[in-house]
Parts: sequence; structure tokens; C-alpha cells
Amino acid sequence: MADWLVIFDCDGVLVDSERLNVRTWTGMMRDAGVDFTEADAVEAFVGKAYKDNRVTLTELTGAVPDPEWERAWRAEFLRSQEQLEPIAGAGEAVAAVRELGLEVCVASGSLLAAIGTKLGRTGLDGYFPEAVRFSAEQVEHGKPAPDVFLLAARELGFAPERCVVVEDSRAGIEAAVAAGMPVVGYRSDLTPTGWLEGADAVIDEMADLPSVISRLTALG
Repeated sequence: MADWLVIFDCDGVLVDSERLNVRTWTGMMRDAGVDFTEADAVEAFVGKAYKDNRVTLTELTGAVPDPEWERAWRAEFLRSQEQLEPIAGAGEAVAAVRELGLEVCVASGSLLAAIGTKLGRTGLDGYFPEAVRFSAEQVEHGKPAPDVFLLAARELGFAPERCVVVEDSRAGIEAAVAAGMPVVGYRSDLTPTGWLEGADAVIDEMADLPSVISRLTALG
């Protein structure tokens, strides 16, 4: 068995879905009559489970969403994913991490079915079979709570301190810190200033991930 587990977030780390989701959240909020920008959508919704975002949606609109309206927009989220691409260099980075002798898994705020669809659509599903996919729907609290990361560690037999998380959001960084796991922040052009504070390392290119992971795991 490998000595370390590398836990990858899905949206914004493996697949470039966040910018698609941000456009849809923005349209959804404007359709509900809320003055809303894409920057607002990043701050309000990115990195969190849909069940938690639904609470935020209710707070921002002042009403529980009409089921038919919400269903129509959920379908729009699905349609937007037809344009989905992998994060540049993600597949190569995962392969290189595995070549270091480390185990990998994915832990996301997305539903398990959505994780599978996104990985399949981007050709990354071969790196992450169903047994190493974990979702916020399996735990009580989504990120920034550490629950989904701790679930992944427990199910795969790793102590939290032997896990490294790769995240792109403030909620994900906070969840990893709360789990007691070292964390690498991935910064994209969507990342607001200050979101990755608390990360043990920050990268701008996935090509840099293997060397950073190697350095962090060599410390333990």
C-alpha cells in the first residue's frame, strides 16, 4: 500500500467546470431578479456542495426556489457541461503523482453521478474508478467542513496527516486545514485574491504539482 494519499477536488482542479457553473449561477440569480455578477457567483457558490448552495440561493432570493424553476436551471447546469474540458495538464499531473508511488482519489462537492459524468467526459475516469470517488452527498456537511476529506481518508485507510489535498477554492482550503491535511492550492484566472491563504503551497500550472507533492510528502 502507498504511504500517502493525494486527494483531488474535481471542479476547478481536474475539470474546468467552475467557469461554466459560474455563468449558469449568474444567469440563475439574474433570472430570479437578483442583481448579480460572475464575481458574485464565484464568492457565493464556487467550491461548495449544491445542497449548501441551495441554502445560499434561498437567502439571496428571499424565498425557497420554485421546484419547476429550479429543475429547469438544474437542467441548464447539465447542458453547460457538454462544453466541459479537463484542466490543462491535469491528466498528466495525476499520472505523474501515481508514478511517485502515491495513491489518488477525488473528493468533491458534486454529486457522485456528476463526478462520474465529468470525469468520463474529460477522459479522466480511468485515473479515478468508482471506489476512489467521494462526494459531499455521502457526508453530513460539505466544504468548508472537513467531512468529505476525512471520509476519503478513512475509506482508503490513510491517517489525515498522510493525505495531501489539491484544491482551488477557499472552502476547499479551509476543509483541508480543518481535516489536518497539507494542501496545495491551484490558482486559475478565476481565483480571487486571498482565496488560497492557508495552503502549504500554491501552483499556477498543473505541471508543477508532482514536484510540489514530492516535496510535501518527503517531509513526513
